[in-house]
Amino acid sequence: MLAFYMTFIDGEDDKDKFEILYNTYRKRMVYAAFSVLNNKEDAEDAVHDTFIKIARNMKAIGDPESDETLSYVLKAVKNTAINLSKKNTARNRHTQTQPVENISDSEFLDRLGLRENIDEVVKAIKSLNGIYRDVLFYRFAAGMDIKEIADLLGRNKTTVRQQIVRGKKKLLEILENDLRD
Repeated sequence: MLAFYMTFIDGEDDKDKFEILYNTYRKRMVYAAFSVLNNKEDAEDAVHDTFIKIARNMKAIGDPESDETLSYVLKAVKNTAINLSKKNTARNRHTQTQPVENISDSEFLDRLGLRENIDEVVKAIKSLNGIYRDVLFYRFAAGMDIKEIADLLGRNKTTVRQQIVRGKKKLLEILENDLRD
């Protein structure tokens, strides 16, 4: 598959950078896409589409092993997965009303009606107090799982999980108020 992506890239330096990206981030990208889509095949499709987009836009990549590149790659795959999920949701209109605690992150964003504009969600997250802001930012903007967030912040996984649930409730209130204004 790597050879296929290379057909979209002209320069040898860019091909070398792309190969590093592919080998370094592919598994993590699948995981990030899966966290949105909850389906391995759809996650693989999202990663494939993202790699094509990245290959066509290699000028956006600096150091392939930098934190900025990791953030760029994860954001790109997350947005691609969100768009794919949106298409799938439009095809399968069977939404159920559930309490915030019982819905996945992707269903939560669907409920907000903001999947296509993650910037509004990030802005609202930044307005929260520190406890909720940090866990929600790492969860939604960085695509990290609960264990990674807990390790990064030095908190218990159960605590982080509860902070995410409470933060989602607060975030929902903020975004619903913004939509009313």
